[in-house]
Amino acid sequence: MNLRQLEAFRAVMLSGSVTQAASALHISQPAVSKLLADLEHHVGFKLFVRSKGVALTVTPEADIFFHEVERSFAGIAVLKRAAEDIRNTSTGTLRIAALPALAVSFLPAVITTFRSRHPGVSIQLQTRSSSTVRQWMANQQFDIGLATPARELPGITMVPFVKCYGACVLPPGHRLASKDIISPADLRGERFISLALEDRTRHRIDRIFEDAGVERDLIIETQYAMTICALVLQGLGCSILNPITAADYTDRGLAVRPFKPDVAFDYMLFTSQLRPVSQVAQAFIATLEQHRDAFLKTGRVTLD
Repeated sequence: MNLRQLEAFRAVMLSGSVTQAASALHISQPAVSKLLADLEHHVGFKLFVRSKGVALTVTPEADIFFHEVERSFAGIAVLKRAAEDIRNTSTGTLRIAALPALAVSFLPAVITTFRSRHPGVSIQLQTRSSSTVRQWMANQQFDIGLATPARELPGITMVPFVKCYGACVLPPGHRLASKDIISPADLRGERFISLALEDRTRHRIDRIFEDAGVERDLIIETQYAMTICALVLQGLGCSILNPITAADYTDRGLAVRPFKPDVAFDYMLFTSQLRPVSQVAQAFIATLEQHRDAFLKTGRVTLD
């Protein structure tokens, strides 16, 4: 018994004649008759009673068998729809892990665009430190990771995603907000909110001020850029952050100005080497790149 025989049987049952079944299947009438005869041989009972000049008579056994065939074809239809959904990236689950700098300020807009194009895809987004994101990716727990660079990890592909040049963030109405570019000398004696010591960028920022011979009033240090933005908005001090996070707070009054010399914030895209990147993940990465490219126009973001 094969699918073609069942298709011929179903077509005859639905149309009531071999002629119409042959037309629906785009094959000859003798071919349909041969398929029916082979099917009857396989099932071991008559499906139709054939008489010259009389339409086919359906046997009671054929009626019972047709009910089961219809159930099977319904299942095949479900499989076809599932295959089409997978092919068109309209279903599935996508697991994303990202550091807060991108998960809070960047990814929501990306996910909104992606969901408008692929509403059937379920998204799981986890936000953790870069070290945790990298470990999750090494453990094959997520499809896509966004984090700061690290040494090579076995089983993981790591490619540059975006490089941001640090911006100086100032409280609303700060005296330096009128300047086009902020330098270390401008921040002499200013209350300063720093990234945590474990952040590599923190050390690069400290070195710039040391080399310039400028002392700041280091009053607070914290792990996440979004926390620093909230503290700056309260007027507690100023800081130097990635401009992607800072841009989310400008409508609340945060002043964001370019800082020189450049402080680079590098972010990498992580995927697995141990399994192919799914079509859903590829579509999401394309949306990520589209939104990233919009930041290129600001001049403070590059692909280096």
